[in-house]
Amino acid sequence: MSSNPITPMYEAMAGGGYLLQRFTLPACNNDFPDNPVLYQKLATAWSQNVDGFTRQAIAGNPWTSSFAAAQNGYYNPLTTTIPGGAAAVDVAWIAFPNRLIQYLGQDQTPANPYHLPKAMLYQLADTGALVNYPIPVTRCPQADWSGELKAYGPYGPRGWLDEYCEFSVARDARGKMVRIDFTCENPEYYQTLWSVSPERVAEVYTAALNFGAPQAQWVSVSVEDLQLVDPVTHKPVIDPQTGRPGYNPLNKWNSGTVAMRANGKFSGGAMHLTATPNTLQTELGLGAGATVQRSSGNLDPQALICCGVFGQNYRNSDPHIGQTINLAVGAGTNISLADPPGLYIQMPSFAQYQLPADPKLPPGASAADCWHIVRGFETLIDPITKTPYPGSFILHAAFQLPLAWVKAGVSFTLEDITIDGTPITCGSQVMETFEVALFGRPIPPKAPTPTQSCAESLPVTKSQAQPLQIMFQPLWDAYYGTKFDTPVHQEMNLASNSSIIPPTLKPGQSRQALALTCSLPSGETALPKEKWPKVLFTLPNGSIDTDINALVVDMVPNIKYAVPGNTYPDFAQLLKLEVSVTPRAAPGVRGVVIVPAGQTVSPAIPPAPAFLVIAQANQQ
Repeated sequence: MSSNPITPMYEAMAGGGYLLQRFTLPACNNDFPDNPVLYQKLATAWSQNVDGFTRQAIAGNPWTSSFAAAQNGYYNPLTTTIPGGAAAVDVAWIAFPNRLIQYLGQDQTPANPYHLPKAMLYQLADTGALVNYPIPVTRCPQADWSGELKAYGPYGPRGWLDEYCEFSVARDARGKMVRIDFTCENPEYYQTLWSVSPERVAEVYTAALNFGAPQAQWVSVSVEDLQLVDPVTHKPVIDPQTGRPGYNPLNKWNSGTVAMRANGKFSGGAMHLTATPNTLQTELGLGAGATVQRSSGNLDPQALICCGVFGQNYRNSDPHIGQTINLAVGAGTNISLADPPGLYIQMPSFAQYQLPADPKLPPGASAADCWHIVRGFETLIDPITKTPYPGSFILHAAFQLPLAWVKAGVSFTLEDITIDGTPITCGSQVMETFEVALFGRPIPPKAPTPTQSCAESLPVTKSQAQPLQIMFQPLWDAYYGTKFDTPVHQEMNLASNSSIIPPTLKPGQSRQALALTCSLPSGETALPKEKWPKVLFTLPNGSIDTDINALVVDMVPNIKYAVPGNTYPDFAQLLKLEVSVTPRAAPGVRGVVIVPAGQTVSPAIPPAPAFLVIAQANQQ
C-alpha cells in the first residue's frame, strides 16, 4: 500500500457544493502505487461495485417485504450534491461481539440460562467453541428463551465475530501469543482487487501478515494459496471473466482465529472479514434501511430493529447504527456513508494497559507501541470541510512487541502485558479496548421522510421473485460444492463467503453460463419446465435491454446457503442461465427482473439493480 492516502475526486458545482466523481478505495488506500494503469482499473471497478451496492440499498426489498422499498432517506453521493461544510459524523461501537455477552453472559436482560463469567466469554470469542450454547430463534420483541433454540451463529470459521471486525492470534512453538491481527477490511474489496491482479493480492497478504514481525516469523503467500479450486479435482477453477483462477476468501491465510508462526509451520491470519454478515454491501443496505422512519419510533434500538427488520439484534453495531441514522434522518436530514465508504478500526484506549517491568525497555515505552497500523490511516482530511475526520480509517492493525524491543532483549511476551490488571491470554481482550466506526454525512433532505409501518414479509400470493445473487456458473459450482465444518458443527458451503458483485460480459459473447440465485414465490416446489420463470436484464431507466438474451436452461428448487450479508443459511432457488449479448450492446451496468411464466414484465415487478455489467467492446 502507499504511504500517502488517495485524494478523493469531487467536482465543485457551479451552484455550490460538491459532487463525488467516483467512490474512493477503502481508507483512501492505494495498493498500486507503482502501477497507475492497474490503479485506475481497480478504482473504476471499485466505484462501479460500490455504486451498485448503494443503488441496491436504496431500492430495498420491494419483492417479498412490505414497507421496505424506495429507502430514499439514503442518498447516492455520485448523483447528489453535498453542500460545502457538510461535516461527517462518526458512529462507533465496541468491537467485541456483544451477542456473546447478551446470550451467554451474566446480568443480561432478558436473562440467559448460561451466566458465563467474562473470562469464559473471552475464551469463546477466541475459539468459537459455541456448540453447547444454542440461542433463541425468536428475537423480537426480545429474545425468547422459552421457545425454539438453534445453534449459535453466524456459523463460519470466524462467524461469531459479527461486529465488522475479526482477528487471528499467532503463537510460537511454546504456544505463546506473539501477534494478534485485527481486520475490518471488507471481502468485496479483495474480490475486486483479485479480479485486477491476483499477484498483487498475494503481495498484499504477504506484506500485511509480515508487517513489523521478526523475520523468523515471516510468511510467504503465493497466488496458488489463494485461488479457488474444484472440490473434487482440486484443480484451479477458472473465472470466465478474467481467464484466471477465481478467489477463495477462506484460504489458508484468512480462515479462523488460530495462526501458527513456529518451526516452519506457518498458517492462519486475518486479512479481511469472513463472517457472512460482515460485508460492505450489507452495511450499506442496513444504513439505507435505517433511514425509514418507523411507527415504533426510534427511542428504543431493539424495538426499531425489530420494526425495520434490518441488521441483527443485540449486536453492538447494528442496533446502534440503525438508531443513530434513524434519529438523524428523523431530525430532518438525508444521509449516506461518507467517502471512502467502509467500516474502520479506531485507536484503542491504552490507559488500562500495563507493561511488565523490564530493564531493557526503552525510556517512555508504553503498550501503545505494540499497536501497529498495518493498512489504513490514523487520520484523514475530509475534502468537504478541509478538517480531519472525527476518527481513524484503520483497515488492519497488529498487536505485537515492537522489533526494537525484541532486538533489545526484553524478556516478556504479549501475555505478560495486562489490561485492567489481567494478563492478555486472548485476542478478544484487546478487541474489547477499541471501537469500530463508520462515518455518515448528513445533508438537508430533498423531501421529508414519511413514517411507515413496520416491515413485514408479504404473503406468497402478493410476493414477487426476488433476485439474490449472480455469478458465472463454474464459480458457483465450486463455491457451492466446497463444504466445510464449523465450530458449532453446522456444515457450510463456500458460496456463503462469495461476494455480491455482478459478472461482466462483453458485447458479442454468446451462451455464457451464469448462475442466478433467487427467492421464488413457489419456494422449494419443483416446477415443470413450462412453469420456469423468464429472466430479463434491464437498462438504467428500467426498460428491458433487448440486446441481452437470457435463457433459463435449468432450475434447482432447493439450494441452501447464507446469501452474503445474511447471518444464517436459508433455502433459495437457483436458475441456470445461458446469456448472450449482441455486438451492439451498450456498455454499463444492468438490473435484472424475474418474470413468472405466462406473465409479461410490468412496473409491478421491479428490477434489482446492478446484476450484470456489459464491458466496453475493446475492454481487456
